[in-house]
Amino acid sequence: MSPKPVLFLFFFAVPFTSSKIAGTQQDPPKVAPKPIDQPLAVTAELSATSAPECSSSQAFLLHFHYSGDKPLRGYLIRLLASNSANHAPLEQTFHEIRDSRDQMIVPGADWTRTACSSISLAPSQSVTTIVDFLKFPDGSAWGPMHLPESHELSGVMDGQDFSVKTTDLERYVSPLSRETTPIPEEHLQFQTIGPLRFLSGIYHDPKGKECLAVEATNAGDAPIRAFVFTESFFDSATGARVRRVATKKLETHGNSTHYLFPGGTWLCDTRKFSYSSDGSLAKYTITLDFVVFADGTTYGPKQSRESDEVVGMLRGIDGQYIAGPDARRMP
Repeated sequence: MSPKPVLFLFFFAVPFTSSKIAGTQQDPPKVAPKPIDQPLAVTAELSATSAPECSSSQAFLLHFHYSGDKPLRGYLIRLLASNSANHAPLEQTFHEIRDSRDQMIVPGADWTRTACSSISLAPSQSVTTIVDFLKFPDGSAWGPMHLPESHELSGVMDGQDFSVKTTDLERYVSPLSRETTPIPEEHLQFQTIGPLRFLSGIYHDPKGKECLAVEATNAGDAPIRAFVFTESFFDSATGARVRRVATKKLETHGNSTHYLFPGGTWLCDTRKFSYSSDGSLAKYTITLDFVVFADGTTYGPKQSRESDEVVGMLRGIDGQYIAGPDARRMP
C-alpha cells in the first residue's frame, strides 16, 4: 500500500471562533518582510459547517496555492491571531508532509485543509498566515525557519528517507568507523558532561593542517540513541568566538543493537581548526546540548536547532507521526 501524506497541527492557544476570519499574507510587526518570490500562498476562513475531525472545536479552512517551479514535499505555516489588548499575537502552526515514495504537491496545485481550535476570536481580530518552511524532494528548503517545529519537521522527512535510501546526510550523522576515522593525537583533553566522556585533540590531515578530532564514550549506565554537541572556537587574544559547529550523531535505522552502550565509543567528524587574530590556533570548548536514551528519556538543555532536527529524525525513523483526517486528499 502506498504511504500516505501526513498532517500535523501544533497549537499555541490561538483563538479562532469568529463570524469572519481575515486571511492575510503579511508578517506581523517587527518581523522581516517575506521574500517576494514566496511560492506558497495561504488564506484562512471560518468553515460554514462543522467538521467531524474537530469534534467540539471550531473549524476553519486553509486555502493553499503553490506556484513554485519544482514539486513540494512538505510545509509549515504559522497562524497568528492579533490581540486587541495589545499583547503579543497568539499563535498556532499547521504543517503537512509527504513520504518520499508518495506523490508530491505539484507546481500550480490548489488545495484546502481544515484546522481546528477551541478558543474564541473576537470579531475585530484577524488571522495572519506566514509560511515558515518548505521542503522539496531533493532535500533543499525554503523559508526563514524561525520555529523549532520547522527544524523538527525537516528532521522527520530526513529520518523517513534513511530507511529508503542512503543519503549524504545519513552518512554525515552516522557514527564513524575507527578504521577510517582520525583520532586525537596531540594536546589531548578529557571532559565528562552528563552521560558522555569526550576525548578531543589535534589531528593533522594529509596536508598537515590542524583539525579537531573528537570521540564520545558513554560514561553512564543506559544505552544512548543520539546526541548533539557543539564545538566553539575562540580567539586566544580577544576571547571572541570565531566559529561554532554542531555535531549530530545517531543510529539511523532504529536498530537497538547499534546504540551507544555503556562503555562504548562513537567517533565524530573532524573539524578544521580556526585561528586567532595573532595567527595561533584558536581555543575551543565542547558543549553537550542534547542526548536521547534508548528508553526515550533525554538529557541536556536542547537549545540548538540541530537538536530539534535530531528529534525529528528519530520520529521519522520510528514512524512516530499520525495521519490526519485529510491525509487521503492529495492536491
